[in-house]
Amino acid sequence: MSRARLTGLHLPSAAGAPLTLLSGAAVPAALVALGASLHRAAPSRAEPAEMGGLGELAVITALKLVAQPVIAYTAGLALHLSAPQLLAVVVCAGLPTAQNTFIFGQEYGVGEAVANRAVLVTTTLSLATLAAVATLLG
Repeated sequence: MSRARLTGLHLPSAAGAPLTLLSGAAVPAALVALGASLHRAAPSRAEPAEMGGLGELAVITALKLVAQPVIAYTAGLALHLSAPQLLAVVVCAGLPTAQNTFIFGQEYGVGEAVANRAVLVTTTLSLATLAAVATLLG
């Protein structure tokens, strides 16, 4: 619940309508930026160092989709979470790499290629890992 709702204050409709449009466009705009970065001409000879190797991408993917959920599961057990709470924690830990990593990489000009590939690969593979988590814990 937003602070404005908690206090009972309401934005004027003239201010609220544009903010609602902007907030609704944030995720689609980020996805378009990510997609546009993936659609490029053949990589130049100088680009492979920027792209990050397959090994680096494999490590990022394994840490995000395997290690992070295992750590969350272990922490959840240590905290004596209930089964639904444990499932929620592990599922959240196993979600794919957020697109904001690509946006930050693009903004600062560092690691754009590896970030967009990490988002793409972890999003694709997270379908399997999240299904496995749901089967094991659900």
